[in-house]
Amino acid sequence: MTSPRQRFLDYVRRAPGAAPIVSPFLPKPELLVKTLRYLDLPAGEDPVVNEIRLARALDYEPMFMTDLAGLIFPPDANLSNGPVQSEAGLQRLIDLCERVGEKEREIHAFYRAWREKAGDEGVIVIGHPQIPWLTGQVSQQDMVYVASDFPETYRACMEAILKAALAVFEMAMQEGIDFMSEGGYGLEMVSPRWYETNDLPYIQRLSGWTHAHGGLFWEHNCGRTRELIRRGFFNQLGADVLETISPPPEGNNDLAEARRLLDPAICTKGNLSLILLRDGSVEQIEAATRKMVRAVQGFAHIHSTADAVFAETPAENFVAFLRTAREEAAKVG
Repeated sequence: MTSPRQRFLDYVRRAPGAAPIVSPFLPKPELLVKTLRYLDLPAGEDPVVNEIRLARALDYEPMFMTDLAGLIFPPDANLSNGPVQSEAGLQRLIDLCERVGEKEREIHAFYRAWREKAGDEGVIVIGHPQIPWLTGQVSQQDMVYVASDFPETYRACMEAILKAALAVFEMAMQEGIDFMSEGGYGLEMVSPRWYETNDLPYIQRLSGWTHAHGGLFWEHNCGRTRELIRRGFFNQLGADVLETISPPPEGNNDLAEARRLLDPAICTKGNLSLILLRDGSVEQIEAATRKMVRAVQGFAHIHSTADAVFAETPAENFVAFLRTAREEAAKVG
């Protein structure tokens, strides 16, 4: 019998006979404990161990996400205000990126430990570099100001983050991390032109490097992305997996429409509303899950959620989603 990890990878790679995948996006540790107890199963302190236990009980394929930015920019880097307020802050980011090679042994050990802990019980996705967002060191609104005030240094900073991220990608791949990734934002704060100019080229460079090195690339965007899909930008990313095709109110997508517009070679993932999952009835969640599964019939889609599942989600709702997704996916193929 194949492992959850292998089933996941086979499905993304379109291996003959690969079965559909059910994989919620990063359920909060509190929810894992609550759901295990709801099922009368033991719950410990380790979220990874808890999710492996829960995935076995409910027959889903987990994905785990590791850090990346924290390996480049340590907690004591004193970056909280620098990039937002000054060009010197941008230069500090650049300097730290250029020193990533000094941490090679530490980075290898970090990813090796993750692979050993997860084993073959699920796939591991590396954390997002978030290059135009400067790895989250600025807010979305502030990054636009920084780019306007210090255009040359901002561009140099993005190039430095790209170079550092690719160095970390290479170490992670050597330690068995399954997916390289990038994460972005929707059109809540930026324009399609901004996305096309600042995000798309860097995502293409990340995905191009990943494919040239024999890897798989994962793109996360949980915002208002309907216009980005309509303009064809997401078909140019080079993504093997694209999540989360968020519906209202989290995003603004219709899954069936998005799936028709996206390249059939892309495996989509996600879509179930987090708010519905938290606040709806079991019957509403079962109906929404069936609708999600049917909307992507004939396409590669990992049945999942619109982003990380809220800790407040009732255990019975979470179980209803997982069981219904598995049952419905088996019916429609």
